[in-house]
Amino acid sequence: MKSTSRWLLGLALCALAQSAAMAADKNDEISAETLAAMQRSSTIGHPDEQGEYAGMAKYARGDYVGAMKDFMYGARYGDKLSQLSIGLMYLNGEGVQKDPVTAFAWVAIAAERKYPQFLATRDQIWTNLDAGQREQAKALVEQLYAQYGDVYAKPRMERALRYGLQDLTGRTMGYQAASIVRTTAPETYRLPCAAPTIDNAPVEGCGQEHFAKARWSPNDYFRARDGVWTGTVTVGGMETDTTPAR
Repeated sequence: MKSTSRWLLGLALCALAQSAAMAADKNDEISAETLAAMQRSSTIGHPDEQGEYAGMAKYARGDYVGAMKDFMYGARYGDKLSQLSIGLMYLNGEGVQKDPVTAFAWVAIAAERKYPQFLATRDQIWTNLDAGQREQAKALVEQLYAQYGDVYAKPRMERALRYGLQDLTGRTMGYQAASIVRTTAPETYRLPCAAPTIDNAPVEGCGQEHFAKARWSPNDYFRARDGVWTGTVTVGGMETDTTPAR
């Protein structure tokens, strides 16, 4: 999925006090390519990606209620783009009633890893809250963090990776032994072509090293996911007068 980071980066930048739909409008070609790649990608054992990819596909179709449900699923497993998307949908009233307080709380949770674009989005929303809304937002951040913050969400994701790898390798070795190839690198395998995707389409890159340890080792996996968002980005035209609590 070569264009994923480019498209998601565009979404985050255009998200600053704007509709996420504007990002899709400005990046139609990249969006279509990325959504197609998401549909072809196996998400087995990766519920964060399941929620994110399915949510993006439904969002692109205008199914905001369905997208919210999928993003909520991804959010439980620490997917920061899912959490950001929930916040933006509350900010713009897409599938839900507009609620800047709830929007801020979700974006604040999404920004806890300090991705520059997410922090900028969080701060932009904060500047538009009045004093009363800020107090409500701080309380809601604490409430949401108890379920969706990394301290709670990452262990869920670690368990999902562990069980997903056990399940996939077990089923593969039991029923598709000819489809999997052990490579010279430890804990690295080739993905069988029969692995399921979110729409049962052929797996993109089938036969490549999608069983790489970095795909299943929690530390390596989180590092790779974070790497999409940790580039240096300059955002102009923003003012902040108070730093949020989290």
